[in-house]
Formats: sequence, structure tokens, C-alpha cells
Amino acid sequence: MGSRRFWLGLFAQAVVFGCGAVAILAWRATLPANALLFAAAGAAAAVWLAGRVAGPEAAGKPEPEAPLENLERERARRTLQAFLDQAPTPLVTWRRGEPANAVNRAARRLFRTDDVLTGPAAELVAAALEGSADARRTVRLTEDGVARTYAISVADVVGAGSPLRLAALTDIEAEIQAAEAAALRELLQVLSHELMNSLTPLASLAHSAAEALADEDPADLPVVRKSVEVIARRAEGLHRFVEAYRRLARLPAPAPRRVSLAELLAEAGQLFETRWAPLGVRLELTPPKPDILIRIDPDLTAQALLGLMTNAAEAALAGTIAPPTVRLSAHASGEGAAITVEDNGPGVPQAQTADVFRPFFTTKPDGAGIGLSLARQAIVSQGGQLLLEPSEIGARFLIAF
Repeated sequence: MGSRRFWLGLFAQAVVFGCGAVAILAWRATLPANALLFAAAGAAAAVWLAGRVAGPEAAGKPEPEAPLENLERERARRTLQAFLDQAPTPLVTWRRGEPANAVNRAARRLFRTDDVLTGPAAELVAAALEGSADARRTVRLTEDGVARTYAISVADVVGAGSPLRLAALTDIEAEIQAAEAAALRELLQVLSHELMNSLTPLASLAHSAAEALADEDPADLPVVRKSVEVIARRAEGLHRFVEAYRRLARLPAPAPRRVSLAELLAEAGQLFETRWAPLGVRLELTPPKPDILIRIDPDLTAQALLGLMTNAAEAALAGTIAPPTVRLSAHASGEGAAITVEDNGPGVPQAQTADVFRPFFTTKPDGAGIGLSLARQAIVSQGGQLLLEPSEIGARFLIAF
């Protein structure tokens, strides 16, 4: 009897934990309705099963017969499975070295299986579930010949024998397509604006020069010569603009590895001082203490840092506070790290804060407007963020991994 009560109590804990884990995943996936559904199911299961475990003994009544226990246990299992099958988010479980398993109807439908995931999709999911539970994960799966992108939220289940990972797959294809469409519209607006600003006056100059040549009046030659010189300069400017766009579009894919953040900052500081110290710009470097080992692409991150520090040096030199100063620091932030680049320049006007990361937006007379855009792309491609934060003096940029 004690053995049966022990196993029923263990099953009660498993049911409550399972509902709680799924509720957490649903909440992380911004599915509050599903989270409430599983939370309510877990509470109901806890009350009902606790009554079955403690009730007979507390009331001084004999334990139910084993067949009745088995029947009620099976009924509870079916109830929990029914709740899981109502969730629209595919749920899978996975153990290291084993294939993933479909937990609910949505997962069985997505992977066309009753239990174990097989084939390339299973390999993709297993690969995505490697590493830390807090890592950001996406996987691209093909269903009925159509490829879709899923974000994966993960929870580690303890007390289930070997480590078990429970994952929820949220379809984010619509959000990705909307973001791509918005980015394309913005890019086309920028390109059309820049090209029209140059091509319209160039067309007018070319037309005037053609008319002057048609008259064959020697007195018009100086005007024609000047017009051709302007056309040549602007054509060269357009060429530089297109080359800048090509650089922006050809950023290499990240190759992450574990690196020392203190060493990365020290190297960036050394390169910075080589160029800017002779011009009077002071660098204040605050490495993380203790050092942070983080998995990032050191080359892309260093490129982004140097771009931010160069902008900061130029801003500090343009300011009125002496000496012009750039501050570079890093510290632990949750499971990751944060790097800040600050200056004591005039700062970013409030009206321009929404535009500073837009490709080709610049306030410098000879600027290409791709420095901050390149830096953000280099960081975002690694799963990080680059933000402009409020600052009382100068500008403050934050890189978060």
C-alpha cells in the first residue's frame, strides 16, 4: 500500500511539474491564454491527485484497490494529454544522444509522427536544442513543401532520470516576412531618395551642356567644362555610395567561439589609441572584473566596437568638454554580457535618435552613413543587440549579448 501511495505521489508531482513547465514555455512564447490553461490544469491536477494520495489515510479509510488506482491514474494521464493536445504550439521532449519525441497533437502533425521524430527535421531540432537553455534558437522546417521558421523556447526538466529538455516551437514566419518587407521598403526609400537627389541635377547639367555644345559657341565652352566636371564629381560620389551599400550587404556570416572579453576590449583599446591618442582623444577603459568568457565572433564584434569608438572620438572632438574622452567598459548582464561605448561630445539630438541606425543616414558632411548600420548588423547577426541609450553627457551605445 505504501508503495502504491509513493508512486501515486510521484506521479502527482510529475503531472503538476509538467503542467507548470508547459505554462512557463507558453508564457515565454507570448501565449498567455495557453499559459493560463496549463497553469489551471496543473492546479486542478495537484488538488485532485493530492486528495487521492492523502485522502484515504487521513480519513482512516482503506486504500482503494490497485485496479481503481490504475484506472484513475490512466484517467489523469488522458486528461493531461487532452490539455496538451489543445495547445496550438508544437511541444517536443529531447535527451542528449536521443531523437526528439512529439508531446502533443500539434507536434505530431508538424513532424508527421506518432512519437519519435525522424529524418532531417529531427536532426535540426536536436541540433537546435544543444547548449544552454537560455540561448536564443530558431529552426527552419519544411511542412507540405513550404519552409517556415520556428522560435524554440526551452525548459530543462529535473528529476526525470537523465536530463530532459522540453521545447515549444512557435511559428514566427509571418513576423520574419513582415520585418523583411519593412526593411526592404525602408531600403528602397533610402536608395530612391539618394539616387534622385543626385540624378535629377546631373540630368539637368547634362542637358544644359548638350545644348551649349549644339550652339558651337566658343564662349559656352567654360560653362560646358564646368558642367562636365560637376557631373564627373557626382558620378564618383554615386559610385562611392553604391560601394558603401555593397559593403553593407556583404557582411560575413558570424563564426562564434569562446573569447575573453577583457582581452577583446584591450585589443580594441590599443588599436583605438594608436589612431586617436595623437589627436588628443583620451580613452578610459574599464574591463570586466572578473573576466567574462563569452561565445561570440571576435572579429565582427571588434569591427563593431572600433566603428562605435571612432564615432565616439569624432563626436568628442566636436564637443566643448576637454579633454575629449571615450569610455569603453563591460560587465556581466544576466547570463550574458554588456559592453558600453560612451563619449563626452554634444550627444545625439532627440529628433535623430530614431534614425541613427538607418543605412546612409549621416550628419557628417563627408560621411557615408553606414558605420552604425554596419555595427548593428555585426552584433545582431550574432544574436545580440546594439542600442542607443539615454545619456546626460554625450552619446552612450550599449552592446548586449
